[in-house]
Amino acid sequence: MILTRSGDVWAYYRIKSSSIPSQNQSKIEEYKDKWTSFYEDITEYEDFHLMMYPNEFDLEGRLNVLKKDIHEDAFDVASYYMQETVSVMDQRLGRLTKPDFIIGIKLNKTLLSMDADMKDNLVSMFDTATDTVVNMLGWEQEISSEFFKKYIEIEDDLASTVTTVFAERLKESELKYINRYHFVRGLYHDVDEESQNGDIHSITNTVIDPTIPGSLKLVSDQDEGYISFVVVDEYFDNMVNSDLFFEVQALPFPVEVDIKAKVEGKGMTKAALNIKHQQLKEEQNEKHSLGDESDQSTMTSAFLVKDLQNKIKKEEVSLINWLAVVVVDGRSKKECTEKARLVVRHLKGAGIKCRIPIADQLSLFYKMLPAQKLDLMDKNWIQKTTQNGLAECLLGVDSFVGSKIGFFLGWGDRFDKHTDLESAIRSSRDFVLYHPFLANQQIKGSKTRSPHCLITGDTGNGKSFLAKLLFQYISFMDVKALYIDPKKEMRKWITKIINNPQTRKDFPLYINHLEKYHFITLDHEKKENWGALDPVSFMPASKAKDLIEVIFEQIYNFKDKDTISTAFLRAISNVLERKERGEQVGSLHIIYEMQQHKNEIVREAGDNLFESVKDSIMKLLIHDGSNPSLSLTERMTILEIENMDLPEFGERIENFTKSQMKSSAVMFAVGKFCELFGMNADEKTAEFIDEAWIFTASPQGRKVERQMRRIGRSYNNAEFFISQSTKDALHDDDKGNFGVAFAFDEPSEREDVLKWMNLEPSEENQKMLGSMFQGQCLFKDIYGRTSKISIECLFEEWMGAFETINKSEVAYAEEMYL
Repeated sequence: MILTRSGDVWAYYRIKSSSIPSQNQSKIEEYKDKWTSFYEDITEYEDFHLMMYPNEFDLEGRLNVLKKDIHEDAFDVASYYMQETVSVMDQRLGRLTKPDFIIGIKLNKTLLSMDADMKDNLVSMFDTATDTVVNMLGWEQEISSEFFKKYIEIEDDLASTVTTVFAERLKESELKYINRYHFVRGLYHDVDEESQNGDIHSITNTVIDPTIPGSLKLVSDQDEGYISFVVVDEYFDNMVNSDLFFEVQALPFPVEVDIKAKVEGKGMTKAALNIKHQQLKEEQNEKHSLGDESDQSTMTSAFLVKDLQNKIKKEEVSLINWLAVVVVDGRSKKECTEKARLVVRHLKGAGIKCRIPIADQLSLFYKMLPAQKLDLMDKNWIQKTTQNGLAECLLGVDSFVGSKIGFFLGWGDRFDKHTDLESAIRSSRDFVLYHPFLANQQIKGSKTRSPHCLITGDTGNGKSFLAKLLFQYISFMDVKALYIDPKKEMRKWITKIINNPQTRKDFPLYINHLEKYHFITLDHEKKENWGALDPVSFMPASKAKDLIEVIFEQIYNFKDKDTISTAFLRAISNVLERKERGEQVGSLHIIYEMQQHKNEIVREAGDNLFESVKDSIMKLLIHDGSNPSLSLTERMTILEIENMDLPEFGERIENFTKSQMKSSAVMFAVGKFCELFGMNADEKTAEFIDEAWIFTASPQGRKVERQMRRIGRSYNNAEFFISQSTKDALHDDDKGNFGVAFAFDEPSEREDVLKWMNLEPSEENQKMLGSMFQGQCLFKDIYGRTSKISIECLFEEWMGAFETINKSEVAYAEEMYL
C-alpha cells in the first residue's frame, strides 16, 4: 500500500491477464460484464488508478532457465541458438516487453468508522483535523503503527473483492518498482535492482525537463530519453468495442496506458443532469416555436441525458469521471513525437480521438503518478461514463499464448488483414514461446494434463514445416525422440544441408548436431527387416493379441466366418503361449497353424493369408521370429518405411486397395510400437507421427490411437499427431487427450476446427480461416487460450532441412512480379 502526504492510503494489485481472441465476441462481452460488476463493487472507494505498462520480458534469463532441460550432447548448439534468438529478437523489437496490468484503489476513510464506537469516531475526526493542519503548514509527522492497523480490515475486504477480476496484492518490491517506473520510462534500468535494492527516497531520482513542447526529457543516473503523454479527448457517443487497453497493444512499439478515475456523487450527477435536461428542452422548444426542427446533435444529447437519468436511478449505477493517457517514449525528441502521432492515428480507427498536449506534459506526468487522484480542478479531457463505459476499455486483456519459458515458435496475429505472411510477421510484437513438456507438470492455471499435441490442416499449409521445427527443438532437449516419416522427406533435406559446403563451414555446430540424427529405413524387400514390427516379437505376449487381430483384419475379412475366426483366435493364443515358454515364434506361425488345421475351410483361409503376406510390405509385421524386432537405442531417430502406399486423406475405408490396407496395418504396428517406446518412466520421450489421420479411418485404427495417447500423462511421453483432420481430436470419449493443438486451414472442416479451438464457428471466423496464409494457424495452448499465429524459423540454415517443396525458377520469377 501507499501512504500519501494528504493521508490517503492506496492499495495496488496486479491483474492476471486474460487472453481472449477478438473473434470471440461473446467471451469479450462476458468479460466486460464482469468488469462492470466489479467497478460497481468498488464505487464506494471513490478513486482508482488503472494502469498497463510494458513490463520487461527477460528472454535471455528465461532461455537460461530452459537450458536445464537441454541434453548434454546438444548443450553447445542449443546455447548458441538460444543466444541467437535473443540477438534476433532484440534487433527486431528493441525492448522485449509484455503488457502488465495494475489497479490501484484508494481506501476510503469514511469506510473505517462504519463499525467503530463513538470514542473511536471522535479520535478518527481529531486525527483527520490534525492531518489537515499539518499538511497546510507543509510539516511532516511520524505515523504510528495504529494508523495502519485501521486499514487492515478494509484492505482485506478489498483484496477479497479484487479476486473476482483475478487480481492479487503487489509485493512491496513490486510496488516500489511501479513507482520508480514512472521516472525511468524508456530509460535503461535494471528491474531487479530498482525493485529490490532501490531506496524509497531515490524513487524520484530523475531530472525532468519540461521545456520541450509536447514532450518531457528524462535524465537518470544511467540514461536519458524522451516521453510524451497522449490524452484521450473524445469517444463516439457509443463507445462499445473501443477497447483502449487492447487496441494500443497492436502498435509496433511498447506503450503505457493510465486512467485516473473518480466517482461522482449521485446528488451532483442528478443536479447536473436536471440542468442539462432543462437546457436541451428549452433549446428544442425554441426551435419548434420558430418552426425549425431540432438539430440531430440536440436530439441525440436529449436521448443520452434521459437514458443516463434512468440508469442513475439504479442503486449500483454511478457516473465516473476519468482521465486517460497513452504514454510513449523515444531515444530522441523526433522518435518520441513520431510515436505519439502514430498513437493518435491508430486510435482514431477505433473511434477514439486523441490529442498531444503542448504545455501540459509535466502536469500530466505528476497526475498519473501512483496514488495521485483527480480533483475538482481537473476539467480538461475528462470522460464521463457509467461503470460499463469504463469496462469498455478492456483492462486486463492481451493476446498472449504459449509458454512463459520455451522455444521461439512465431508471432501472434490479432486477426488483422495483411498482404502476405511476411507483413503479418513484421507487424507483430506478440512473440510466441512453446515448451513441449509442461502440460503434465500441473502448472497453475493449466487446463490440461496431456502433453500430446495435434497438428492438423490441409496439405501445403505448413503442417510439416511446423512439425520439423518442433522436432528440431526437442532434439536439443533431454528427450528420447522418434519421428515417423512415411513420406521419407526428412532424410532428403537433412542430407542436402549436411552436404552443403558453405553451411558446413559457417555452421559447424548445427551440422554436427544433424549428423547425430539416426535414420532407420524399413524396406520389406530386405530380408533383415522382416519381422521388425511383428507384435509377437516386440510386444509382451499379454498385450500382443489385440494388435495381431487388428493387423490380420486389414488383409482378411473374418466377419460372418465364425469357424475361421475361432481357429484364428486359438492360433494366436497357441503362438503366444509358445513364446511364453521361450520358443522362437512370430506372427507367421499363426498362419502355419491355420494351414495345418483339420478343417479345410480354415486351411484355405491360412493359405490365403500366407499368399497375402508373401512378397508384400506385410513381411515387416508377419515373420517367424528369427530376426530381431525394431529396437531404438539412439536419442534421435527418424523412422522411414519404404514402399508405403497410403490412401488419400478422406478416402473411405471401403475404397482402400489391398495395398493401402496393408500399409494401414503397418501404421497400426508403428503406432503400437510408439506406445511401448513412450512407456519408460525413467526418461522423457516424444514421438512425431506423420499421416496420423490414417488411425481414424477405421475402428481398428481408432482403438490403437486411443491406447497410444493414454500413456502420455503418467510416463512423460508427448506424441505429436500430424494429420489433415481435426476429427482425430473429436472422439466423444477422448476429447481431453490433446493438451495443445495447431490448426491450419482445412476448408471442409472449418466449423469443427473453430469449435475445437474454442472459437465461435461464425461465418466471419470461417472467412478468417480461409484468409490465412501458408504458415499461419490457430494455436491453442495448455491454458486453453487460442490465437492466430504466424510460424517462423529465425535461422536461415535450418530452413533447408524443413523444406517440403522444390520451387522452380518460374515460381521465383512469379513472386518477383507480384
